[in-house]
Amino acid sequence: MARGLSNRAIAGELVISPATVARHVANILAKLGFATRTQIAAWVIESR
Repeated sequence: MARGLSNRAIAGELVISPATVARHVANILAKLGFATRTQIAAWVIESR
């Protein structure tokens, strides 16, 4: 997500379904208390 990939693109790289990616993204958002994918991407970049 930090690279700006869509769920479909992430699924293609990881060889999993887009629905699985969506579920993981939702779990990450909930766990970190974020509302958007952009917040996750910023968090990843800041954590490097």
